[in-house]
Amino acid sequence: MHISFKRCLAPCLVSAMLFCGVDARAADTGGFSTTTGGDSYTATTVTTLAQLKAAVAAGSHHIIVSGTIYGGSTLTTLTFSSTSNNNTTIEGASGGAAVLENIQLKFDGELLSTGTNIENIKISNITFYGSITDLQALPTQVYGSSDSTKTVGINYEGISLRRVSNALITHCTIYDTSDDLMSVTLSSDYVTLSYNHFYFSSSWLNMSPDPVWSWVGTYTDLAGERLAMVIGANSADSYTATSKLHVTLHHNWFGPYMRGRPLFRGWVHLYNNYFDNTGAPSGTKTASDGNSYPKQQYEALQVNPGSVVVSESNYFYYTNNSNVIGTDSSGYSYKFYERNNTYSNTTGTSVTGTTFTTSPVSYTYTLTSTSLVPSTVQSNAGPK
Repeated sequence: MHISFKRCLAPCLVSAMLFCGVDARAADTGGFSTTTGGDSYTATTVTTLAQLKAAVAAGSHHIIVSGTIYGGSTLTTLTFSSTSNNNTTIEGASGGAAVLENIQLKFDGELLSTGTNIENIKISNITFYGSITDLQALPTQVYGSSDSTKTVGINYEGISLRRVSNALITHCTIYDTSDDLMSVTLSSDYVTLSYNHFYFSSSWLNMSPDPVWSWVGTYTDLAGERLAMVIGANSADSYTATSKLHVTLHHNWFGPYMRGRPLFRGWVHLYNNYFDNTGAPSGTKTASDGNSYPKQQYEALQVNPGSVVVSESNYFYYTNNSNVIGTDSSGYSYKFYERNNTYSNTTGTSVTGTTFTTSPVSYTYTLTSTSLVPSTVQSNAGPK
């Protein structure tokens, strides 16, 4: 099914370059259109890492994960980097017990020819997480003989979408990974994230020892890297720069124990998400270099230059600095619109978006009453 977007925020709040007139080709009801992935292909069920690797290497288009599969103490990244990976579904077996531990699914179209993305990807009904013990032990390379407490970190996510079009990530749980929990970057387009749970555990927040890693040349403690997701890798990979990164997020559960993000550089429509800062961590944590690092959430949602963000009927609970405007040197502007969001027991400062009345998109979506968002999302997010 194809849906043509015919209208924008009125009166002309957003330029006609947005969803208007764009043929949208991805996601589920409440997102762009129907992403089928590889549902129609014969399914291969895997129960071990060897079987999972073999299925990926064989180009299986429909993989069912059954039980827990462990990626090993040094982590496993499964990379999908060819158009032969188009039309792929990776899903957990029914019952909600499918788990990928220390395993990252990386859909990586960045080496394809210009204008070509990996297309029609569906990931559902799987829990992804990282072993804290394994991540504490990695890696072995040390920065400088004078300071053996600081090491090179491994950027490990649950799901990475890089130059992917028409993707649906639904009913997954992702927690305790050492970078963002997931990302949508490099001119990915028409992506829907629905009914997922993104969080960090109290064991992660309070890990001991707490290693100090180098993140793009900046040292920080591992326990403090509690980041949800990024949409758009940098200012060159933003909606303004590329006219890509159309993403819908709905009925996702962010938290608890999130330190920061989602960070948005795309054209993002988010509705009925639950931003949950239950416990509201405060104070500091002493890391392996002897320095103290803050536990507190520094933001719940970050709107960056180059983005258009439309936020409606979301619920923010005990969040700190709920909506923050990011900065960079690109010179790009941003647009932030919101309506009917609830802010309960929030702290810090928060930017208020411009109110709008007309929906920015023409795809069909049904809003849950904002007061019911916490119970509805908690009951339905994650694998089933």
